Amino acid sequence: MDLTEIKKILKGEKLSPNKKLGQNFLIDKNVRNKILSSLPLEKDDTVVEIGPGFGVMTAELAKKCNKLIAVEKDRGICRVMEPVFENIENIKLVNEDILKFDLCDHKIRNKKLFVYGNIPYNISTPIVEKIIENRNSVKALYIVVQDEVADRIVASPGSKIYGSLSCFVQYHAHVKKLFKIKKSSFYPSPKVGSALLALDILPSPSVEVKDEDLMFKIIRQAFSQRRKKAVNPLGSLSITGLGKGEWEKIFIECGLPVSARAETLSLHDYARLADAAISSHH
Repeated sequence: MDLTEIKKILKGEKLSPNKKLGQNFLIDKNVRNKILSSLPLEKDDTVVEIGPGFGVMTAELAKKCNKLIAVEKDRGICRVMEPVFENIENIKLVNEDILKFDLCDHKIRNKKLFVYGNIPYNISTPIVEKIIENRNSVKALYIVVQDEVADRIVASPGSKIYGSLSCFVQYHAHVKKLFKIKKSSFYPSPKVGSALLALDILPSPSVEVKDEDLMFKIIRQAFSQRRKKAVNPLGSLSITGLGKGEWEKIFIECGLPVSARAETLSLHDYARLADAAISSHH
């Protein structure tokens, strides 16, 4: 479906792209084909597509998998697309908010779901978090997101945009920014560029740690004052009951500089700090 067809449907159905839902429809066929060839789909996969819109990707995705569940929040779009999708037997259209959608329910036996979406920018982080929380049902998430969200997720230690989100996602998934997508590839064209981001869920976390909840509390606390030495905010983290002086000792014990800031510490460093905090507590 190209721009003329999309505009015709919108006009005919008295619909307009919903700003609140962050709707930007993909209209560039070259980009569509590039995305399709980047998705590692298998013939027996069940794919969940987030926000199919007018189905620019949907019918093509359906050809590459066993079953496609298109989850669309916009009632008007569902009304328009229902008769279109009804003609393709392996597509099931669901009028629901992806954040409320039960992924677990749609997993077929032991085969995990493959999730794809062109994501509204305002909910990209909650969607990524939801997929990771449902990692027992999902094997991969490939999404078109705002370029800078992709950069934040794939950021490495030492970079200004590396943060607790980077750590959380990289703990559970292998992440890769595949390619950038120009604003003009969408209608209406968004204010910022986009990128295709790949998250392949790891069979087990990327680092070993005794207590992952504690590790993430330490990470969030350290990043809460990223300009300061990490030992400062950590000294006021009540769950560990350890003061700044004790944290300094832990840093030294882990072979880390006491002056280290949150953004210079790797996931592996945080795992060591969390384990050391447990032992010094006992």
